[in-house]
Amino acid sequence: MNRRSRLRERTARAVDEHTEPAPGDRKYATGPDARTVDRDVLRREQQDEAAESWVGPGLGPMTDAQWKGLVMGSLAGALVGAVLFLPLGLIGWGGLALGWRLAVAALAGALAGGTGMALYLGGRQPELEGETQDVDDRPSVGASPRDPRTDARGRS
Repeated sequence: MNRRSRLRERTARAVDEHTEPAPGDRKYATGPDARTVDRDVLRREQQDEAAESWVGPGLGPMTDAQWKGLVMGSLAGALVGAVLFLPLGLIGWGGLALGWRLAVAALAGALAGGTGMALYLGGRQPELEGETQDVDDRPSVGASPRDPRTDARGRS
């Protein structure tokens, strides 16, 4: 096993430890309630999920996992994007001073990276936290864990 695959495995294990629900449990129903399809239990699950949802200016309602993915993706993506775009500021841009070029390049990278990772993690985090599981504990149609080419966590 090479260094890259060991790093990938460690990262995947760390993500699983922080996001995976207990076996047989759903995110908003644990223990014996998670194994039932009783209408009252399902209604309470919906109410618990709605109680944890977020709304903001210019944003529609999001589940807890979508909100966490949006925030963490924005921050991580902005940092990576700024670092990746920063060297572009070393190229001359029509007499603009070096400091301004670096600032503009870092800002453009931060906006691009933050947007990309916010979109990705905003959609991926609900899958990781088990929000896309059906009542019968199977992945919902259209979720990456339902794809036969992926593992139970949606990884290929």
